[in-house]
Parts: sequence; structure tokens; C-alpha cells
Amino acid sequence: MGNVEIHSFPRQENCGLRKLTTNHLVAARLAEQAAGLPPGVKHPNQLLAAMRRAAPYLGYTRLLPLMETLFRWTQPQDWAPGAEPIVWPSNEELALALDCSERHVSRLIATAIEARLIVAKDGTDRKRRGCRQDGRILWAWGFNLRPMAARHADFVQAAEAGERARRLCRDLRRQAGQARQFLAQLLGLAQERGLPTVALEEQVAAAQQIASALRRSEEPAKLEALVAALQALAAKAREALEEAVESANMSGSADHDVRPKLLTKTPTEPEGSTVAAQEEVAPTPALPIQPEIRLAEDGFRISPAELVRLAPRLENCLGTRQPGWSDIADAASLLAQQLGISHGLYGEACQMLGRHPAAVAIAIISTKQAGHFHSTGPGGYLRGMLRRAGKGELFLDRSIHGLREAAGYQRLGQLTAVNSAPRSALASMAPRKVRY
Repeated sequence: MGNVEIHSFPRQENCGLRKLTTNHLVAARLAEQAAGLPPGVKHPNQLLAAMRRAAPYLGYTRLLPLMETLFRWTQPQDWAPGAEPIVWPSNEELALALDCSERHVSRLIATAIEARLIVAKDGTDRKRRGCRQDGRILWAWGFNLRPMAARHADFVQAAEAGERARRLCRDLRRQAGQARQFLAQLLGLAQERGLPTVALEEQVAAAQQIASALRRSEEPAKLEALVAALQALAAKAREALEEAVESANMSGSADHDVRPKLLTKTPTEPEGSTVAAQEEVAPTPALPIQPEIRLAEDGFRISPAELVRLAPRLENCLGTRQPGWSDIADAASLLAQQLGISHGLYGEACQMLGRHPAAVAIAIISTKQAGHFHSTGPGGYLRGMLRRAGKGELFLDRSIHGLREAAGYQRLGQLTAVNSAPRSALASMAPRKVRY
């Protein structure tokens, strides 16, 4: 058996030494510049508190447990001018205190040095150790905490700037939430009024996309731009909806299916003061299709003067003693407001029924007692009439006949100015239903 030659390799001089970076050198320079605690700081724990406050904004949150553990090994006299606040816990002690592995401790220490929070003071044997006498450090090898004193002002400034930015972001998100809620309210109002909602729905969808970007951003400048876009969307939607509501509230839908019927053979009423409640006219092809509302199909007629007699509250809103149908319509608009019916709802009734039938409906509602409406009020009663009209189940003639009977009229006894046919002719007429 031959001899086995064992080759020995020379030990490298830098084997086991800590690798230096530029941040290591900066941290060492900070330790040299700081002499004792900074002005206004009475205890080293105040340095740790300043770092804890600034940690979320500087990215030092995961280093807080390590720094808090290292500060347990330091004492106030270590921070006096001319002294060095060096601590020398082993990786095993740090791992036990932090409840992690020694390898993880090594990574945390390297990160803390790179972050310029501590400076490593290594001995020739690469071990941490030290000696105290009467509480003062005689000699030590370990970690110098002096950079924490040098960076105290940086911590305070970063914390204040970060808190200002966080408050600004919180306010911006609140403004964004208000804009989104306002858009949702505008959409609900448009749906309630029966207005077109396609554009509003698109704006709400765009607002949701902007809101998702808001949640992912922490930059005030970017948040301000996103909030400005949201507020612009809300302002645009509000302007468009106001125009649509104003257009809907206008009562001038011209009653394309209504034409005055002028009678000149009846001396008891002023000329032109009576109309057939609604006489069918050839429809205009360009006009939108609306529910067919007819009042004069079976000879049912009423004059403005008779309507005022049947609904006395209407007279208080008139400005003339001899009203025409235009005066009745204007008075009904004012009476609707007195009854608590919104201008928009009355405009909706004018669009659906026509100005004159809508005025008749308001006059009928004004004759009801307050307890008749229960909790819905006159506005809810009018909405119910509009729903029945949409189904073809609204009969205003029946309500007028009921008012006539309540006022002492006889169904075929007393004739109005517009119903001037002979009594025998009226008696021979077969009753027919009229739908609204």
C-alpha cells in the first residue's frame, strides 16, 4: 500500500471577513460624527421610538424587532460623549430572543448595517465580546449603535412627512368615495325619474375602475389625479342630469293629441272657454309613442269653469275670473306644489297624460281629504294614477261624475255649456267606458 500525499491549501487572508459596501462606510462615518445623544433626547429609548415611528415610511418595519433587541443590551451611560454604545450579543442569543434561526439573524444584521442603523466592530477572532467596569464599557467587540443618534433627525423628518402624506391620501380617498356615492345617487335619481341612464351607467363603471386604481396607490400625486378625474365625472354627470330633469319638468309637451274645440252657439260661456277634454288628432310620425289617453271618446266634456267649481282649491291659484285651459294648467302646477307634489312629478304627469288631463288629475286630488292618502301623500296618489294610466286603467270621467254628484249634480239633469245636447238625446245615449 503506497503513501497518501495530503495537499494543504494556504488560508486566504480575507476568509470569514465581513464584506464591505458603501453603506457600511457611510454608517461608520455617521458613528464618528455623532457625539452623544442629539439635542432634545434624554434617553436612548427615544432614538428607538423615533425609528419605530418612521419605520413604515422608510421600509424598516421588519428590522424593528432586531433593533429593539439590541437596545436591551445598551445602557444610558454608553451614550455619553466619548463613549461608544456597543452591544455584543451572540447570534444564538439573538435567535432565542427573536424566536428565529441564527441564519435569519445573520440576514437581519446584514440588512441593518446596509440600512445604516448599526456599525459592525469586529475583533481579530470575529467574535463579539466586551467588558464593563462600574457599568461602563472598558472594551467591546460587536455592534455600535451610534448611527441611530446621527439619524434621529432623519427619523423625525421622515415620520412627519409620511404622516402628512398618509393624511392626504386618506382625505383624497374620502373625496373619491364621496364622488362615487354622488354618482350612484345620480344614477338612482335618473332611474326613479325614468330618464335615460346609459351614459350614467358608463360613468359609474369608469368610476369603479378609477376606484380600483385608488386602492392600489399610496402616492399623493397619483391619488390627486385620480380623484380629480372622479370629481370631473361626477360634475359632468350632475350637469347632464340637471339638464334632463329640467327638460322633463317642463310642462310644454304641447299636448300633440289635444285640440281646443271652440263653440260659438252657446251664449252662457265666453267664446273659446270650453274644450273637449281631448279630441283625437292624427298622430305625427316623428313624435314618440305614448299611452293613448282619450277624454272625449264618449262625449265626456267639462269646462274650466265647472272644474273650478268642482275643485274649489284650484280657484285660489287662478289669476283670472274667466280661466281658459292654459290658466287651469298653470294653476294646477301651483296647486301641485301646495299639495306637496314635486315639480318633476307633475311634469311627468303632463308628459304622460297631457297638460289638460294632468290638470284635471291635480284638481281631483285636491278634493281628497288628508286621511285619504294614508302614508303616501298626494304625490304617491298621483304616481298611482300614472301607473294605472300606463296600464289603460285610469278613468278620470268617473272621478268627475263623482264630484258632480257630490256637488248636487244630477247625472242627466243639468247640462253644462259644452254638453248642450237635448235631454232626449242624452237619455238615448248608451254609456261607454273611457280609458286613460
